Amino acid sequence: MLAIKNLSVSYGHKVVLTVPKLNINKGEIIGIMGQSGSGKSTLVNSCLGLVAYKGKIAVNTHDIGVLMQEQHYVDTMTNQKVIEGLLNTRIKSDRKLFDLINFFDFNSQLSLHFKNLSGGQKQRMSLIMLLYQEPTLLFLDEMTTGLDFESRRALIKKLKVYFKEHQTTVIMVTHYAQEIEALADKLLIIHDGQVKAFDQPKKLFQQYIGYSAFIIDNDVTKTVKVQKLEDEYKTVHQLLDDSDDFSRTRSSIELVYTEIMKGNVHG
Repeated sequence: MLAIKNLSVSYGHKVVLTVPKLNINKGEIIGIMGQSGSGKSTLVNSCLGLVAYKGKIAVNTHDIGVLMQEQHYVDTMTNQKVIEGLLNTRIKSDRKLFDLINFFDFNSQLSLHFKNLSGGQKQRMSLIMLLYQEPTLLFLDEMTTGLDFESRRALIKKLKVYFKEHQTTVIMVTHYAQEIEALADKLLIIHDGQVKAFDQPKKLFQQYIGYSAFIIDNDVTKTVKVQKLEDEYKTVHQLLDDSDDFSRTRSSIELVYTEIMKGNVHG
Protein backbone atom coordinates (compact mmCIF):
# COMPACT_ATOMS: atom_id res chain seq x y z
CA MET A 1 0.00 0.00 0.00
CA LEU A 2 2.83 2.40 0.88
CA ALA A 3 6.54 2.01 0.15
CA ILE A 4 9.29 4.45 1.12
CA LYS A 5 12.90 4.25 0.02
CA ASN A 6 15.79 6.62 0.82
CA LEU A 7 13.48 9.40 2.00
CA SER A 8 15.17 12.62 3.06
CA VAL A 9 13.49 15.87 4.08
CA SER A 10 15.39 19.08 4.72
CA TYR A 11 14.39 22.50 5.98
CA GLY A 12 17.07 24.81 4.67
CA HIS A 13 20.41 23.12 5.28
CA LYS A 14 19.10 20.96 8.11
CA VAL A 15 18.01 17.38 7.44
CA VAL A 16 14.96 16.79 9.62
CA LEU A 17 13.95 13.30 8.51
CA THR A 18 15.59 10.29 6.90
CA VAL A 19 13.87 6.97 6.26
CA PRO A 20 16.02 4.40 4.44
CA LYS A 21 13.18 1.91 3.86
CA LEU A 22 9.62 1.45 5.02
CA ASN A 23 6.90 -0.82 3.65
CA ILE A 24 3.29 -0.79 4.84
CA ASN A 25 0.95 -3.51 3.59
CA LYS A 26 -2.74 -3.24 2.74
CA GLY A 27 -4.91 -3.47 5.83
CA GLU A 28 -2.11 -2.80 8.30
CA ILE A 29 -2.53 -0.29 11.10
CA ILE A 30 0.69 1.53 11.93
CA GLY A 31 1.09 3.54 15.13
CA ILE A 32 3.75 6.26 15.05
CA MET A 33 5.24 7.51 18.31
CA GLY A 34 7.97 10.04 19.05
CA GLN A 35 8.67 13.24 20.90
CA SER A 36 7.46 16.60 19.61
CA GLY A 37 9.64 17.68 16.70
CA SER A 38 10.94 14.17 16.08
CA GLY A 39 9.68 14.03 12.48
CA LYS A 40 6.32 12.27 12.81
CA SER A 41 4.27 14.97 11.11
CA THR A 42 7.01 15.49 8.52
CA LEU A 43 6.71 11.82 7.56
CA VAL A 44 2.94 12.13 7.15
CA ASN A 45 3.25 15.38 5.19
CA SER A 46 5.81 13.74 2.91
CA CYS A 47 3.45 10.85 2.17
CA LEU A 48 0.71 13.38 1.38
CA GLY A 49 3.01 15.38 -0.90
CA LEU A 50 2.78 18.47 1.29
CA VAL A 51 6.53 18.95 1.71
CA ALA A 52 9.45 18.66 -0.68
CA TYR A 53 11.58 15.56 -0.25
CA LYS A 54 14.27 13.44 -1.85
CA GLY A 55 13.88 9.73 -2.38
CA LYS A 56 10.86 7.68 -3.39
CA ILE A 57 7.38 7.36 -1.89
CA ALA A 58 5.01 5.00 -3.70
CA VAL A 59 1.36 5.13 -2.62
CA ASN A 60 -0.76 2.41 -4.19
CA THR A 61 -4.10 4.22 -3.99
CA HIS A 62 -5.78 7.53 -4.76
CA ASP A 63 -8.40 7.04 -2.03
CA ILE A 64 -6.63 8.79 0.84
CA GLY A 65 -8.24 10.27 3.93
CA VAL A 66 -6.72 12.60 6.54
CA LEU A 67 -8.01 13.48 10.00
CA MET A 68 -6.09 16.19 11.80
CA GLN A 69 -6.10 16.90 15.53
CA GLU A 70 -8.57 19.80 15.30
CA GLN A 71 -11.54 20.29 12.99
CA HIS A 72 -13.59 23.43 12.33
CA TYR A 73 -16.96 23.79 10.59
CA VAL A 74 -19.46 26.62 10.27
CA ASP A 75 -21.64 27.27 13.30
CA THR A 76 -24.51 28.95 11.47
CA MET A 77 -26.28 25.69 10.70
CA THR A 78 -26.93 22.37 12.41
CA ASN A 79 -24.51 19.47 12.20
CA GLN A 80 -26.98 17.61 10.01
CA LYS A 81 -26.96 20.44 7.47
CA VAL A 82 -23.16 20.60 7.58
CA ILE A 83 -22.81 16.85 6.99
CA GLU A 84 -25.40 16.74 4.22
CA GLY A 85 -24.03 19.86 2.56
CA LEU A 86 -20.39 18.74 2.54
CA LEU A 87 -21.24 15.22 1.39
CA ASN A 88 -23.95 16.37 -1.04
CA THR A 89 -26.47 13.82 0.14
CA ARG A 90 -29.37 13.35 2.57
CA ILE A 91 -29.16 11.17 5.65
CA LYS A 92 -32.69 9.75 5.42
CA SER A 93 -32.13 8.53 1.86
CA ASP A 94 -28.46 7.49 2.14
CA ARG A 95 -28.09 4.10 3.83
CA LYS A 96 -24.31 4.26 4.08
CA LEU A 97 -24.36 7.64 5.82
CA PHE A 98 -27.28 6.59 8.01
CA ASP A 99 -25.38 3.50 9.14
CA LEU A 100 -22.22 5.50 9.92
CA ILE A 101 -24.18 7.96 12.04
CA ASN A 102 -25.71 5.08 13.98
CA PHE A 103 -22.35 3.31 14.27
CA PHE A 104 -20.78 6.39 15.88
CA ASP A 105 -23.86 7.10 18.05
CA PHE A 106 -24.26 10.57 16.54
CA ASN A 107 -28.02 10.80 16.04
CA SER A 108 -28.66 12.99 19.06
CA GLN A 109 -25.99 15.48 17.93
CA LEU A 110 -27.43 16.10 14.45
CA SER A 111 -29.70 18.92 15.62
CA LEU A 112 -26.89 20.69 17.50
CA HIS A 113 -24.29 23.12 16.20
CA PHE A 114 -20.64 22.13 15.95
CA LYS A 115 -19.53 24.56 18.66
CA ASN A 116 -21.81 22.80 21.16
CA LEU A 117 -20.18 19.39 20.70
CA SER A 118 -17.66 17.84 23.05
CA GLY A 119 -14.18 17.03 21.75
CA GLY A 120 -15.08 13.38 21.23
CA GLN A 121 -18.29 14.25 19.39
CA LYS A 122 -16.40 16.63 17.09
CA GLN A 123 -13.97 13.87 16.15
CA ARG A 124 -16.85 11.45 15.54
CA MET A 125 -18.52 13.92 13.20
CA SER A 126 -15.31 14.35 11.22
CA LEU A 127 -14.79 10.59 11.08
CA ILE A 128 -18.32 10.04 9.80
CA MET A 129 -17.69 12.36 6.85
CA LEU A 130 -14.22 10.98 6.25
CA LEU A 131 -15.15 7.29 6.38
CA TYR A 132 -18.24 7.91 4.25
CA GLN A 133 -15.80 8.48 1.38
CA GLU A 134 -14.28 5.03 2.03
CA PRO A 135 -10.56 5.85 1.95
CA THR A 136 -8.33 2.81 1.53
CA LEU A 137 -5.45 4.67 3.18
CA LEU A 138 -6.18 6.77 6.25
CA PHE A 139 -3.89 9.16 8.14
CA LEU A 140 -4.87 10.05 11.71
CA ASP A 141 -2.90 12.81 13.45
CA GLU A 142 -3.35 12.86 17.25
CA MET A 143 -7.06 12.17 16.83
CA THR A 144 -7.80 11.76 20.56
CA THR A 145 -5.68 14.57 22.01
CA GLY A 146 -7.78 16.61 24.41
CA LEU A 147 -10.42 13.90 24.86
CA ASP A 148 -11.24 12.59 28.31
CA PHE A 149 -10.52 8.97 29.16
CA GLU A 150 -14.03 7.67 28.50
CA SER A 151 -14.37 9.52 25.18
CA ARG A 152 -10.98 8.24 24.04
CA ARG A 153 -11.77 4.67 25.00
CA ALA A 154 -15.19 4.75 23.31
CA LEU A 155 -13.79 6.18 20.08
CA ILE A 156 -10.95 3.64 19.96
CA LYS A 157 -13.44 0.82 20.51
CA LYS A 158 -15.56 2.02 17.59
CA LEU A 159 -12.58 2.42 15.27
CA LYS A 160 -11.21 -1.02 16.12
CA VAL A 161 -14.44 -2.60 14.90
CA TYR A 162 -14.62 -0.41 11.79
CA PHE A 163 -11.02 -0.95 10.68
CA LYS A 164 -11.28 -4.70 11.11
CA GLU A 165 -14.47 -4.90 9.06
CA HIS A 166 -13.25 -2.65 6.24
CA GLN A 167 -9.55 -3.64 6.13
CA THR A 168 -8.53 0.01 6.06
CA THR A 169 -4.82 0.78 5.95
CA VAL A 170 -4.19 3.25 8.76
CA ILE A 171 -1.20 5.38 9.72
CA MET A 172 -1.84 7.08 13.03
CA VAL A 173 0.37 9.53 14.89
CA THR A 174 -0.23 9.41 18.62
CA HIS A 175 1.46 9.87 21.98
CA TYR A 176 -1.00 7.56 23.72
CA ALA A 177 0.43 4.06 24.16
CA GLN A 178 -3.09 2.74 24.78
CA GLU A 179 -4.11 3.60 21.22
CA ILE A 180 -1.20 1.59 19.83
CA GLU A 181 -2.00 -1.38 22.07
CA ALA A 182 -5.67 -1.32 21.09
CA LEU A 183 -5.38 -0.70 17.35
CA ALA A 184 -1.94 -1.07 15.81
CA ASP A 185 -0.40 -4.06 14.07
CA LYS A 186 3.02 -2.41 14.06
CA LEU A 187 4.77 0.32 15.99
CA LEU A 188 6.99 2.92 14.32
CA ILE A 189 9.19 5.01 16.62
CA ILE A 190 10.88 8.13 15.28
CA HIS A 191 13.47 10.14 17.20
CA ASP A 192 15.49 13.13 15.96
CA GLY A 193 14.38 12.45 12.39
CA GLN A 194 15.50 8.82 12.45
CA VAL A 195 13.52 5.58 12.53
CA LYS A 196 14.46 3.93 15.82
CA ALA A 197 12.21 0.87 15.53
CA PHE A 198 9.54 -0.61 13.29
CA ASP A 199 7.92 -3.97 13.96
CA GLN A 200 5.07 -5.76 15.66
CA PRO A 201 4.76 -4.62 19.29
CA LYS A 202 5.18 -8.18 20.60
CA LYS A 203 8.43 -8.63 18.68
CA LEU A 204 9.74 -5.27 19.88
CA PHE A 205 8.88 -6.27 23.45
CA GLN A 206 10.88 -9.48 23.10
CA GLN A 207 13.79 -7.58 21.54
CA TYR A 208 13.99 -4.74 24.03
CA ILE A 209 12.51 -6.25 27.21
CA GLY A 210 12.67 -10.03 27.12
CA TYR A 211 10.06 -12.59 28.14
CA SER A 212 8.08 -10.39 30.52
CA ALA A 213 8.38 -7.47 32.91
CA PHE A 214 7.03 -6.40 36.27
CA ILE A 215 6.24 -2.69 36.54
CA ILE A 216 6.46 -1.40 40.10
CA ASP A 217 4.11 1.31 41.38
CA ASN A 218 2.78 1.77 37.83
CA ASP A 219 6.08 3.46 36.91
CA VAL A 220 7.83 2.12 33.79
CA THR A 221 11.13 3.55 35.01
CA LYS A 222 10.90 1.08 37.92
CA THR A 223 10.75 -2.20 36.02
CA VAL A 224 12.08 -5.69 36.67
CA LYS A 225 12.75 -7.53 33.40
CA VAL A 226 12.37 -11.30 33.26
CA GLN A 227 14.10 -13.27 30.54
CA LYS A 228 12.67 -16.75 31.17
CA LEU A 229 9.33 -18.11 32.33
CA GLU A 230 10.95 -20.07 35.14
CA ASP A 231 12.38 -16.84 36.59
CA GLU A 232 8.97 -15.24 37.07
CA TYR A 233 8.10 -17.20 40.21
CA LYS A 234 11.26 -16.04 41.96
CA THR A 235 10.69 -12.44 40.84
CA VAL A 236 7.11 -12.41 42.12
CA HIS A 237 8.18 -13.76 45.50
CA GLN A 238 10.87 -11.10 45.82
CA LEU A 239 8.43 -8.32 44.96
CA LEU A 240 5.91 -9.66 47.46
CA ASP A 241 8.57 -9.91 50.15
CA ASP A 242 9.43 -6.27 49.46
CA SER A 243 5.73 -5.33 49.72
CA ASP A 244 5.82 -3.72 46.28
CA ASP A 245 2.73 -2.92 44.23
CA PHE A 246 3.34 -4.29 40.75
CA SER A 247 1.78 -5.45 37.50
CA ARG A 248 3.02 -8.04 35.01
CA THR A 249 3.18 -7.34 31.28
CA ARG A 250 4.33 -8.95 28.06
CA SER A 251 3.10 -6.19 25.79
CA SER A 252 3.40 -2.71 27.35
CA ILE A 253 3.94 -0.20 24.55
CA GLU A 254 4.92 2.48 27.05
CA LEU A 255 7.67 0.24 28.41
CA VAL A 256 8.87 -0.68 24.91
CA TYR A 257 8.99 2.99 23.93
CA THR A 258 10.90 3.90 27.08
CA GLU A 259 13.50 1.18 26.56
CA ILE A 260 13.98 2.01 22.88
CA MET A 261 14.46 5.69 23.66
CA LYS A 262 17.11 4.68 26.23
CA GLY A 263 18.82 2.56 23.60
CA ASN A 264 18.46 -0.64 25.60
CA VAL A 265 18.35 -3.93 23.71
CA HIS A 266 17.63 -7.26 25.43
CA GLY A 267 20.63 -9.44 24.99
